[in-house]
Amino acid sequence: MLPKRRRARVASPSSAPSSAARFPGVTIYLAEPHMGRSRQAFLTRLAVSKGFRVLSAYSPEVTHVVMEGTSAEEAVCWQERKTSALPPDCTRPVLLDISWFTESMAAGQPVPVECRHRLEVAVPKKKMPSPAWMLPYACQRPTPLVHHNASFSEALETLAEAAGFDGSEGRQISFYRAASVLKALPSPVTALSQLQGLPHFGEHSCRVVQELLEHGVCDEVERIRLSERYQTMKLFTQIFGVGVRTADQWYQKGLRTLDDLQEESHRLTQQQKAGLQHHQDLSALILRSEVEALQQVVEAAVTQALPGATVTLAGGFRRGKLQGHDVDFLITHPQEGQEAGLLPRVMCYLKEQGLVLYHQHQHSQQGDLTQQSHTMDAFERSFCIFRLPQPPGAAVGGAQKPCFTWKAVRVDLVVAPISQFPFALLGWTGSKTQPFQAAG
Repeated sequence: MLPKRRRARVASPSSAPSSAARFPGVTIYLAEPHMGRSRQAFLTRLAVSKGFRVLSAYSPEVTHVVMEGTSAEEAVCWQERKTSALPPDCTRPVLLDISWFTESMAAGQPVPVECRHRLEVAVPKKKMPSPAWMLPYACQRPTPLVHHNASFSEALETLAEAAGFDGSEGRQISFYRAASVLKALPSPVTALSQLQGLPHFGEHSCRVVQELLEHGVCDEVERIRLSERYQTMKLFTQIFGVGVRTADQWYQKGLRTLDDLQEESHRLTQQQKAGLQHHQDLSALILRSEVEALQQVVEAAVTQALPGATVTLAGGFRRGKLQGHDVDFLITHPQEGQEAGLLPRVMCYLKEQGLVLYHQHQHSQQGDLTQQSHTMDAFERSFCIFRLPQPPGAAVGGAQKPCFTWKAVRVDLVVAPISQFPFALLGWTGSKTQPFQAAG
């Protein structure tokens, strides 16, 4: 009788055997909350294949916790829950954004942990209460157009923008929230102690403000502003029809300038071609007087198509801005249902007047709100580039246009039923940071 053979022990698929781990000082845990199990499993297999040790359960052995789409505050709360059952003398792992993981995978080894990778915020042993006047929710706080801390908020918004370019939504949200808090302060920040107890103000944001107070500049912010990637991504995403993902794809292909895009014009969508063609005009600021002229044009078209319908200015100009880069108009009718089919008739009239250089129509999807990535996506819209008549000799885009008496401007027309009008007006009055502030 043959002796029984020992059954070989099979290693857990989510943890590399210790003999196979190339980096014994690094043990990764991929936190699931915003990542999803399938993506967690994929990233685990990727890391293990490159010699990293990845644990399927959180334990004191973990040295690096990787999270995706998570703010610093959420990361710290998650860690507090996980470590509550562990001995108090356990060393806490670093909380890292997914960017550290992707860079490490690309390098084939753990890259050094930099400030931009970290998700930690300073958590005092005894949390200081927020000042009574600093309400926790952005919708409760004033956000004036002109405020006392522009240099600080602009620096934080640069970091938020750069985080968005890198796909780090958690860090983007954190910086935008901190910037919105600064805008609500009733006086200039002159000492770091003034930030104590403020909501949504983490360690990283405090460091930025401290550097600005002490030196007048923040090295991290200046390094980002001068970097080729930031400048290129900012240039590309300012083109009508170009989002972060497309801009990043172009950057990865080695494209850096508008001339580079012109050479690749056969790969552009019609919307992107229109945006590139009129980029100089669209980059120029639209003045309040020009907005008033546009509103008269739109009102005439709407009245001709449906008497009794109303046109309301939205966006930054409704918030009081004197200049901007695009104009939003919200259209409705006091009788529910009368607005159906209105927008195509309005666009037809405007095209007959020779005022439309480009437009893309999006049908109403009110019947299936659950499928929308953003609640404002459900309304019927037209994304337009209008031909705005200019007085002879007017400067357009910072230069004279002797051969033209018009200027290309970005206009969005949105149609909402009267029952949804208040919500649509609120949504289109908010700033670009409103979704990030609302995320809290």
